[in-house]
Amino acid sequence: MEKIAATRPTITRKEIEGVLNCLIKEELLQGDSIADFENGISNLLALKYSLATSSLLAAYHLAFEALNICDDDEVIIPSYFDIAPLSALNLTGGKAVLTDVNDNSLFPSIDQIKEKISGKTKAIVVGHLFGFHSPIEEFKELNIPIIEDISHIIGAGANGTSIGSVGTISVASFAPSMMITTGNGGIVLTNHLKLYNIMKEKRDNTNSNNISYDYCLTDFQGAMGISQLSKLTNFIKRRREIAKRYFSSLRMTSHKTPFQYSDSFVYHSFPIIFDAPTDKIKNIGAKAVSI
Repeated sequence: MEKIAATRPTITRKEIEGVLNCLIKEELLQGDSIADFENGISNLLALKYSLATSSLLAAYHLAFEALNICDDDEVIIPSYFDIAPLSALNLTGGKAVLTDVNDNSLFPSIDQIKEKISGKTKAIVVGHLFGFHSPIEEFKELNIPIIEDISHIIGAGANGTSIGSVGTISVASFAPSMMITTGNGGIVLTNHLKLYNIMKEKRDNTNSNNISYDYCLTDFQGAMGISQLSKLTNFIKRRREIAKRYFSSLRMTSHKTPFQYSDSFVYHSFPIIFDAPTDKIKNIGAKAVSI
């Protein structure tokens, strides 16, 4: 039975050489590669401060700590989303308030978010799923800290602004299935110096007087990330070329996508809204797997 890979990272000799150089220099923890990688992401998103982390969960945990989220504080999180913010929130004692996505969309509407806000709401998590950007500008009027998850859309822009530069804090995953990868790992970014200082102290585990965490990315992961980052423009270009072919093919069917084609999307994945009963879709999937 032939298997079709849903995701496969693009790893070339350049990534391998970068990792080998770190091993030769005996830079295994935090050296120049981490700083260069963080600066590269900061420049890409036009954000002042960035911290590479060991995972997306670590990035969320640092963000929640910086926002002083603790027992009984509430964070609004989309119900159709990565489990990382929920897991990180459990470490702080905060409470997740889930909100469903809007009909025929990937995101909750502003009205759905407003319905979930209470006096205990300390933050709102906004995810740009599958390479499509959420209308995050609408959420700014709520005057509640926004955490943008740009794992699926890093490198995209809309209306002259980089996706990820609107929120109070932005996070991204660099797992193998993401836009760029460091094997695992993540990053947390902000324009707020106070928040950055809190997160840096918590991440670096250098001050024995305060509780901190071993959340650092390794240097050879950073070297791999630098190489991946240099290819991001070509990655996005190729994804858009493939998306155009998918859109063209879909025109011959009764199915559709949540959004029309746009060069502001990066097409991490290509979701389709099927115009068919659930049991028929399951049968189609079963036949595809058995081929």
